[in-house]
Amino acid sequence: MSTTIGLVGCGRWGMNHFRVLMSLRSRGFIERLVVCDIDPTTLTDLKADQTYTSLQTMIEHERLDGVAIVTPPDTHLELARILVAHDLPVFIEKPLANDHEDAVEFLDNLPKSTILITGYLLRHHAGLQRMKAAIEDKELLVDVLSYQRRTKRPKPPEYDAVSTLAVHGLDATTFLLGAPLMSMDIMQFQRSEASAQIWLRHEGQMVLIDVAWGAEEEQRLIGVQGQVRGAVLDFGTGEFSWHAEDGTEERPLVEQFLSEPLEQQWLFFLEKISACTPCIFPSTSTLVDISTWLDQHGMDEPV
Repeated sequence: MSTTIGLVGCGRWGMNHFRVLMSLRSRGFIERLVVCDIDPTTLTDLKADQTYTSLQTMIEHERLDGVAIVTPPDTHLELARILVAHDLPVFIEKPLANDHEDAVEFLDNLPKSTILITGYLLRHHAGLQRMKAAIEDKELLVDVLSYQRRTKRPKPPEYDAVSTLAVHGLDATTFLLGAPLMSMDIMQFQRSEASAQIWLRHEGQMVLIDVAWGAEEEQRLIGVQGQVRGAVLDFGTGEFSWHAEDGTEERPLVEQFLSEPLEQQWLFFLEKISACTPCIFPSTSTLVDISTWLDQHGMDEPV
């Protein structure tokens, strides 16, 4: 079966999607890749099978099997509604929408046949899946969960640290602990224009989310610490390190998870398309939970 994928949006992150899709095309996972962006200069020299400056034109001229929306968040649902109306599977980058009520209305009215994948790519990271399995199997008992994402990149003017950087930590928290964000107590919340530190508590478990733009060094770490042992995942390198709290291990046990989560996310999406399996991932309840948390806490004034 031939597969044609559309990519809408060729900004910085859109080009990461383009790179992954070009690789998947070269290996036969898709046959055609068509790209759309309202700025024609971004389409120059792209080695796509076809380019468009209008989503509607792309839909009219292509037999699409799925479409990714990698545009500014305030355009996500406008474009997604067009695609859903054409019964097309949609891969939409996070956040689903800037407006909480609009996001809930969109999710409440999706057809039962919908395939909708939202871009919480850490859920597709093999190292994070390993950490979740260890928690579920009681290899790891969680006293403290930490998420650190600090980047040297300067803060883009239109972005804030909570909805762009911390949101992945929030999603990783609900994924690993298996509990909604809205069930957790906020113990402390500090934020500036370019950074945020969030302390949460859930049934005795503590969570620290620490993110920043314009940091001195790159950090991509998720850690779990219990009374007996702990583990740290560098989700940039894929290195997963175990350690014992009492120091009985001579050196940490290290596992490596080198697969790229964005590629794994695309393979997941393509699998659902191929099987024609209705799917909303993460689940509707999780998407509403994250959206509710951001609506109530994410846009507070910096302190």
